[in-house]
Amino acid sequence: MHAPTQKPVRRLLLLSVFIIAAAVLNVLAWWLPSRPVQVFDGAAAGRSEPLQSVSFAPFRRGQGPLVKIFPTPEQVEEDLASLQGIARAVRTYTSLEGLDIVPAVAGKYGLEVLHSAWLGRELDVNEKEIEALIEQANRHPDTIKRIIVGNEVLLRKDLTADQLIGYIRRVKAAVKQPVSYADVWEFWLQNPRLLAEVDFVTVHFLPYWEDLPVGVDHAMDHILWVYDEVRRQLPGKPVLIGEVGWPSEGRSRRDAVPSRIEAAKFIAAFQKLAHDKGLDYNLVEAFDQPWKVALEGTVGGAWGVLDEFRDPKFPASGRVSNLPYWPLFAGMGLLIALILMVLHAQQLSALAPLPMLASVLFAQMIGGVLGATIEHGLEHNYSLLRFVEFIFMTALQTAFALLLFQELLSRASGREPPTVPLRPLAFSLGELRRHGAACLPFRSRPLSKQGADHDALRRLRLGEWLFAGFALLALYQCIMLAVAGRYRDFPIDYFLLPILGLLVLQLIKVALGVGTGTIFPALGTVFAAVRGRAPGRLTGETVLGFLLLAVPVVVLVVEKISNREAIYWCLTAATYALPLLGNLMIAARDKGIALSAPSR
Repeated sequence: MHAPTQKPVRRLLLLSVFIIAAAVLNVLAWWLPSRPVQVFDGAAAGRSEPLQSVSFAPFRRGQGPLVKIFPTPEQVEEDLASLQGIARAVRTYTSLEGLDIVPAVAGKYGLEVLHSAWLGRELDVNEKEIEALIEQANRHPDTIKRIIVGNEVLLRKDLTADQLIGYIRRVKAAVKQPVSYADVWEFWLQNPRLLAEVDFVTVHFLPYWEDLPVGVDHAMDHILWVYDEVRRQLPGKPVLIGEVGWPSEGRSRRDAVPSRIEAAKFIAAFQKLAHDKGLDYNLVEAFDQPWKVALEGTVGGAWGVLDEFRDPKFPASGRVSNLPYWPLFAGMGLLIALILMVLHAQQLSALAPLPMLASVLFAQMIGGVLGATIEHGLEHNYSLLRFVEFIFMTALQTAFALLLFQELLSRASGREPPTVPLRPLAFSLGELRRHGAACLPFRSRPLSKQGADHDALRRLRLGEWLFAGFALLALYQCIMLAVAGRYRDFPIDYFLLPILGLLVLQLIKVALGVGTGTIFPALGTVFAAVRGRAPGRLTGETVLGFLLLAVPVVVLVVEKISNREAIYWCLTAATYALPLLGNLMIAARDKGIALSAPSR
């Protein structure tokens, strides 16, 4: 009596088992690269000690010098309190902008202050900074132990050396504390006459930002070499390493890779070096600074020992993970996969066991990649523009993922593909052999809809347009990385799904015996304006394909092959060229077929 319902129930049970198994694999895919690794040894010399000093800029999200919105006194005091036990002193960069209360409050929490005046091109602002610095230094001599007049003014070319010297002399004449100027080491060596004007030399050592970036594994040797060179060429004055640190996020520069683990390694190694060599230093910086992203890209906002929410990025000792919040994003990926499967539950439950398993695994892969996109977008969401980019790229990937999943279900359920595709997202070599030139997107021929799956046709046409969008955006990203890429991220997460999805879909189709050949987007409709009418003329898709092969080479020349992130991005971008050029190669092999629409 219940026999008719037995089979559907068994299919649903089998589907549930497959979903659970695939979900476990999805979680493992997140967990494995996010596993904590041992970085700190609490017993190591110097590591158990608080940091000598940290750069202090208590700006929250939405605040900063660029928007002229500054922290409240309550926020400044809260941030100073959060540094108890982490650092012995703080370095400021301005005596205004809400930081005028730092000298009065820092002493309450046992913190000394290395106070500063920010100098720039606005001379009236410089006057206010100098006056405030002198007034605060004389009012709080027990807290303000040293003074810095100007930060990287010569590097930015905001003032001449003579103008800078004038400000230094004014401050020295008015205060009792030792006075210095801060800049990167090259500009100190280029302006040795500053040595006579200061009481100590404040030099910035940032291996990541060097013209020839230095990775963490060689950073300590580089710092020691630079330190010895500064002392040799600028003798007679104490040297303060005014900025030293490592970013936890952002784009790689040659061997210099930003990450939480690399930042933790750097701090651990540098603290040991400073302890062993007796170095005087200030670590950059206390908190992540979202406002700096507008100037320096993602990496500019990720130098803090604490994140923007004032939580430690890594423990004082023990193990460190590059993505400690991975369960959140893994959960998002699982939810996406579940929604995808629920929307197609009826089709999934009707499949044979092997196609059912393949479809479930494919859905979990899609969910995992989209989860990575969400993680990338949330981690880099520092502005309205970044947020709009995140929403747009997520929507593109979601639409494309849905089309791929529907394509797999259609093939796995035994539906025949369109007999004669019209510039399709996918066609097989077998179909090409059966139908010849009619399958090629380079020829204008009426579509024979006899026996065609019209849903598949619409799906293929939409997929064609979406792939075109990804390809064009990838080319744009390559061009920008080649001509002005210092502060731009490699957006691999935003472009991986179409290529990975097409590849995995094709492998599944071949394994199931429901498709052969390759999945090559034709894109003829997108470039109709440049397709031309004369036989033999190259189509726009072919030009785009060649550009997507050529431009990444330029990126690699700029970045050098030691930058693994640049290699991964270039491979991703160049892979978009293969579907575009695949049709060209097939057409060229078939003698007598023009590479564009024939004349009318």
